[in-house]
Amino acid sequence: MKSDQASVAKLLQQWDHGSKNVRSKILQDFIASNQGKTGPELDLEFAHAASLFLTRVTAWLRLTYPFSM
Repeated sequence: MKSDQASVAKLLQQWDHGSKNVRSKILQDFIASNQGKTGPELDLEFAHAASLFLTRVTAWLRLTYPFSM
């Protein structure tokens, strides 16, 4: 479990310090490896930190691709 937490912490750190290209690659890898999984499955895989990662992704998407009417 500690290795899972360490890998999630490393992923979050890479995301936080990553460029647009790094974040795009992380997001592509995330989608490819987790397609079809449920929320609880993601939470277990991400050592109960899936919401932290998904919050970062959502904020980044809103800032990078603003919604305009």
